[in-house]
Amino acid sequence: MRKSFKIMFWMVLLLIVSAPVTWAQKVKFIDLGTYPGGSWAEPRDINNSGVVVGYGDIPSGFTRPIGVPVFGPKAAKWFDLGTLGGDRADSEVMCMAVADTGMIVGHSAIAGNEIVHAFAWTPKSGMVDIGTLADLGPRYTGYNFSLAVATNRSGTLITGWSSSEFMGPDSLPVVWTPQVVWTSGRPITTWKIQKLDMGDLTSATGWFASFANDSGQIIGTATNADGVQIAVVWNPLHGAGGWRIMQLPASPDYSSAEPFDINNKGEIVGDVATQDWSTSFPALWKPVGPQRKAYSLTVLPTLAGILQGAGDGEGINDAGDIVGGSYDADWNYFATRWSTRDLNSARLLPGVPGGWSWAAKVSDSGIATGSYGNATVPENTVIWKLR
Repeated sequence: MRKSFKIMFWMVLLLIVSAPVTWAQKVKFIDLGTYPGGSWAEPRDINNSGVVVGYGDIPSGFTRPIGVPVFGPKAAKWFDLGTLGGDRADSEVMCMAVADTGMIVGHSAIAGNEIVHAFAWTPKSGMVDIGTLADLGPRYTGYNFSLAVATNRSGTLITGWSSSEFMGPDSLPVVWTPQVVWTSGRPITTWKIQKLDMGDLTSATGWFASFANDSGQIIGTATNADGVQIAVVWNPLHGAGGWRIMQLPASPDYSSAEPFDINNKGEIVGDVATQDWSTSFPALWKPVGPQRKAYSLTVLPTLAGILQGAGDGEGINDAGDIVGGSYDADWNYFATRWSTRDLNSARLLPGVPGGWSWAAKVSDSGIATGSYGNATVPENTVIWKLR
């Protein structure tokens, strides 16, 4: 009897020790908190060096473009990029992106606090105003707002929009490209703004250009006369310069669409939704063929299942990791991970202390950034190490 018990004990112990580690157990959750003295911080991007950037409040109560490195001697030490001369306390004016070169882009209030301009920041140049469409002359009189929302990983394109107000219906999609000029015997990088091609969608309004990849593809949206949001991609015209617009497919049941990120394979992640955006689901667009002249659409499941609840696809890396957020069966909204290798499953990003969570972007090394909140935490920035 004792011998049998001993054998059973060691068999159970062996099963426990040899049990495979689940995916959730492999994921590491780290709470980065907020800027010191601030009450909330929302991330918008992470580069492959592990620098997280976003926006949040500082002790004065103003909203600022802020960031925090994940690795190195300055790990977990938040930084404040400052402003272009103005200060605001709202939460919609300073979301950003970061290139692998260390360049950070976003938008800030200028002197007077009312008007917002796009900026590019590097450790060498500091924050530089990169201008608006009004700089191109009388044709764009009144287009004195600009927002930079993204840069590609190589830091060779900045994308966004310009309009007569912060997010007005007259907004036009723009791209900034770098130009090197010599001043006092040394090279200085400046940024040239240009409007992107709108093809046969010139009657559409509310244009936004969002993320770009290192191939020069740019994603964005516009709204047609029926109020339907149209997802588009601009493909570079190699050799000829410029970009040509192409409309991305929408779901027959979900006519509106919005892309949020694109990787270097040309894979695009975002949302499809009903026209009134009362219901939305995460979506993946994949190029058909190497020329990327056509795309297929797959609607992704949520934590509640396929076409259940609602969700958002926010970020995709070159490895095929997709992150965002979705509702579970109890209508709790949590950070979610999908994969291009398994489009039929949605996985909860673990470790969040209750409340709600979402994921914004994911680096090629498998580090996702996002935020969470609960009864005592308005919003904290976090990362998940996926592998």
